[in-house]
Amino acid sequence: MSAPNAGRQSPEPENQSEGQSGTMAGKPNDQGAGPTDSNAQVESNDQKSKLASNPTHPLEKFAEEKTSKK
Repeated sequence: MSAPNAGRQSPEPENQSEGQSGTMAGKPNDQGAGPTDSNAQVESNDQKSKLASNPTHPLEKFAEEKTSKK
């Protein structure tokens, strides 16, 4: 490999270290960073079920009052 700026290019894929091309490098979501507690998953689903499907805008009530004829 002849580069104009030595030390600035990545090595060939077959010469890369395990840290660059390891088995976990290709699976960022399977590295076990999330909670493994099943109770946490249940609580998360409970919180999501309580969310409104179409929340109202914070200024929607004010706009209704302002534009309505009294």
